[in-house]
Amino acid sequence: MFSEDIETVRDVDCEIKDKTYDKEVIADVDCYGYEFQSVVFTGCRFISCDMTKTSFYRCRFEKCDLSNCKFIDGYFKECEFSHCKANGANFGRGVIKQSVFKSTSLTYGLFSETNFDDCKFADCDMSGVLLSQSVIKRTELKDVKLIGAELFHASIRGLDLSKCDISGIVLSRELSELRGVTVNFEQAADLAKLLGVIVK
Repeated sequence: MFSEDIETVRDVDCEIKDKTYDKEVIADVDCYGYEFQSVVFTGCRFISCDMTKTSFYRCRFEKCDLSNCKFIDGYFKECEFSHCKANGANFGRGVIKQSVFKSTSLTYGLFSETNFDDCKFADCDMSGVLLSQSVIKRTELKDVKLIGAELFHASIRGLDLSKCDISGIVLSRELSELRGVTVNFEQAADLAKLLGVIVK
């Protein structure tokens, strides 16, 4: 059991390695500052869990519900989220490297001041997410919904959004976030309206 393993290592090294957890309901667990390596979660539901300053290395989340959990100041490297739900989860001020998100719902998630490096997002719903002051580099987005996402002062130069739905995204008045970003013609026409330009 996950909860039992957490308590077992709490006064030792707060590390859990090479474990598999299947269809567990994990509620009100405090994993502050823990480290997980090569851990697989399948069909697990996390309820009101605090994973602030927790690190994950080569971990996999498959068909898990992480909605509204706290991952503030967290660190993820070489992790994978597949067919998960993490609506309203707080990943603020975190670092996410070389990780993959597939067919995962992250609606209204909080990613303010989060750093993404060399990640891949495919067929994900990120509508309404907060990405203000985040840094996103060497990251691929394909078939991602960013409807109404807030990218205020986000650093996204080099990002290709041409295969995403960016309708209603929130930007600064200067639209400085869009410098060096790739969009398709239809998106460009919609973004031009923010500048008062009419494209015929």
